[in-house]
Amino acid sequence: MSSAEPRPVLHRSYLYVPGSDPRRVRKALEAGADAVIIDLEDAVAPSAKPAAREVAAEVLADAAVAAPCDVHVRIDREADGTYRQADLEAAVGRGLDALRLPKVEDPGAVRDLDARLARLEEERGMPVGGVALYPTFESALGLVRTTELLASSARIVRAAIGTSDLLSDLMAHGDDALATLHARSELVLRSRAGRVGPPIDSVHTDLSDESGLVAEAHRARALGFFGKSLIHPRQIAPVHDVFTPTAAEIEQAERVIAAAEEASRQGAGGVELDGEFVDPAVVGRARAVLGMRQESTR
Repeated sequence: MSSAEPRPVLHRSYLYVPGSDPRRVRKALEAGADAVIIDLEDAVAPSAKPAAREVAAEVLADAAVAAPCDVHVRIDREADGTYRQADLEAAVGRGLDALRLPKVEDPGAVRDLDARLARLEEERGMPVGGVALYPTFESALGLVRTTELLASSARIVRAAIGTSDLLSDLMAHGDDALATLHARSELVLRSRAGRVGPPIDSVHTDLSDESGLVAEAHRARALGFFGKSLIHPRQIAPVHDVFTPTAAEIEQAERVIAAAEEASRQGAGGVELDGEFVDPAVVGRARAVLGMRQESTR
C-alpha cells in the first residue's frame, strides 16, 4: 500500500454546507470556494445525521471524479471526546481531501482518529496518510494544549479557530476582536512553531454585514491567519479579495526577490531597494506573497 503526505494548501475560503441537504451540497461545490466543508456536526439535527452521512458518501463518490474544489467533511464527536466512527466511514473515499475536526481538546483522540483513518484508507485502496486533518480550536482547554495537539498527527496541515464556542467557553462579552486577540495570536505562534500552515479564521455569522466580514478578514490576515471559514456563497468573493495578493503586492515581491538574487550572484550580503534593506526576512515575506498568489490561482 502506498503512502502519502497531505498537501499544505493555503485556501482562502472554506465554505460550510449542511450534509443533510443534497441540493445545497451540490450548489456549494459549484459556488467558487477553494474548499467546501460538508458538515456532519452542528449544522445537522441529530435525527438527520444518518441521512447526512448517506449524502456525504454519495457526493464524495462523485467528487472523486469531478469536484471543482477541495472537499472536506466536518465529523462529529462522541460524548467521550472521540470522533464518530459512522461519520468517518461515510466520509473516507477518493473524493475526500481532508477532515475538519471540531472542538479539539484531547491529543489522544486525534491519534486514535489517525489510526482508524489509516485503516479505512488501506481498506479502500487509498494512499495511507493522504487525507489531511484540520483541527478547530474552540475552547480554553484546546488552546492551552495547542502545541501537543498540533503534534498529535502528521496529517495536520493547518488549524482553524471557532470563536462562537470559544467566546462562550471563556465567558467573554463584548468585541470578538478584543476578546479573542490573545487566543488568535497564540494559535498563529504555535502553528508556526509546529511547522504547520497559518491558521484559518472563524465564520462571520451576519450575512447582511459584508463590511464586518471584510474587516474581520483583514484583521485575521494582519495577525498571520490565511483564509476564512464561511457559511454562505455570497461571502466568497469579499474574502477572496482580502486573501488574494494585489498586482502591486505581487510586483513588489518579485522585485524584492530579483534584487536579492542579484545581490547573491554578486557575492553581496544584502541590497537596498526603495530605501529598505532587503534581508532574509524581507525576502521570506516576499516569497510568502507569491505563494499566496499561486494558491489563489489554483
